Amino acid sequence: MKKTAGILVTISMVLLSTIGASAMEVAALKTQSINAGILSVQYRVPTSKPTKIMIENGSERVFYSLLSDRTEESFPLNMGDGQYKISILEQVSGTQYRSIKTETLQVNLKDSTSLYLGSVQEIKWNEDLEAVKKAAELTEGLATDLEKVQAIYHYVISNVSYEYDKIPTLTSSYLPDVDQTFYSNQGICYDYASLFAAMVRSMGIPTKMAKGYAPGIAEYHAWNEVLIEGEWKTIDTTMDAAYYQAGHSTQMIKNNAEFNKTSEV
Repeated sequence: MKKTAGILVTISMVLLSTIGASAMEVAALKTQSINAGILSVQYRVPTSKPTKIMIENGSERVFYSLLSDRTEESFPLNMGDGQYKISILEQVSGTQYRSIKTETLQVNLKDSTSLYLGSVQEIKWNEDLEAVKKAAELTEGLATDLEKVQAIYHYVISNVSYEYDKIPTLTSSYLPDVDQTFYSNQGICYDYASLFAAMVRSMGIPTKMAKGYAPGIAEYHAWNEVLIEGEWKTIDTTMDAAYYQAGHSTQMIKNNAEFNKTSEV
């Protein structure tokens, strides 16, 4: 998977001073779920003004895009407990952004793994999605989390093929669409990881989308980490789909140490 600004969650920007007015309708932060590790934002973004949300806790910070064709998104608060600074940033020019709204939130997570069950911008799911219904069908009657993860894993690597033609068309605002990947049975690693995470999360099993570098893959990549029997296990459906569909055997659980993770949601 090639590296694009829309896939990386950290970017280099020059932040200018806060202003009090903007072409954007200033966003409203919905904080009901912050102690479950999820922040929801209601907003309206003009098409002419690229806009981002910056989430900070201590020395850590991450950026996500707010898109003009959406009015509400949810984002993970995955930097642990503490005082989070939330800023809405509007582009001035190039990499220069100015803050149009800033709030500080105190986050005390009830459970450090619960945020990896929720629906967020990059892993957007609900019970009505066909992919989620398929996950319920695949796992019906299965007793353990491992069995459920294996059933979903085998479905994904058997059915979803890598979409090479998508790479040249990617833009900085690209986001995975869980049901689109499910219906088309095609995607890039970002799509594989989002689909797999949504299906497994819908089973009540904490699942991360991890990004960074994987063994044997030169480009920036996305994969998953799943909490199984109290341990985070690395699973790469993109790589394994290629092997499986070429007639080779696969092993679902990978060696965590061989993957260089730079971010996660």
